[in-house]
Amino acid sequence: MDFDPCGGDDTAVSAELNVGLFDNERESNLESTVAMVEEVLRELGHVVDQSRVDSPNTERAWRVHKGSAEVAITIVEQDDFWHLRVAAAVMTIDNSVEIPALYQRVLELNAHAVIGAAFGVKGPHVMLLSQRSTRDLDQSEVHDIIHRVQEYADDWDDKLVDEFGGTLGAPD
Repeated sequence: MDFDPCGGDDTAVSAELNVGLFDNERESNLESTVAMVEEVLRELGHVVDQSRVDSPNTERAWRVHKGSAEVAITIVEQDDFWHLRVAAAVMTIDNSVEIPALYQRVLELNAHAVIGAAFGVKGPHVMLLSQRSTRDLDQSEVHDIIHRVQEYADDWDDKLVDEFGGTLGAPD
């Protein structure tokens, strides 16, 4: 079949090329994000080989400690693209915690004390997290996200437990 410069029916070939290009973009982006995360972990003083973990529903995952906080760094697939998610269980709520007062406090902290991350609740755990698409992500942003969550989690876990009760982090 000769090439037809006036058009012809090349839609099937074009569709195959586009799918291949997008697949390559996603795979390339994933590998680039993994490399950036691991470089940032080194910069922050973590041993990458000891930080890698298996985690359900993630493409890649690492777990690191900063003071009393344990921080999970994961790459998860979303409909639009890969996402970098950094999360730490700051405290576990028990029967001694006055939940409405705690929730009001963390919402207030979201409004003025926590930038680029937010408190949330997952079951009995108060979490600190930040998530961002990996599309157009650069190393300074990876550093910022991981560093912020580490620092905030290590700072606020003790303060919230002292103020409201409960226990630090999440049970293993």
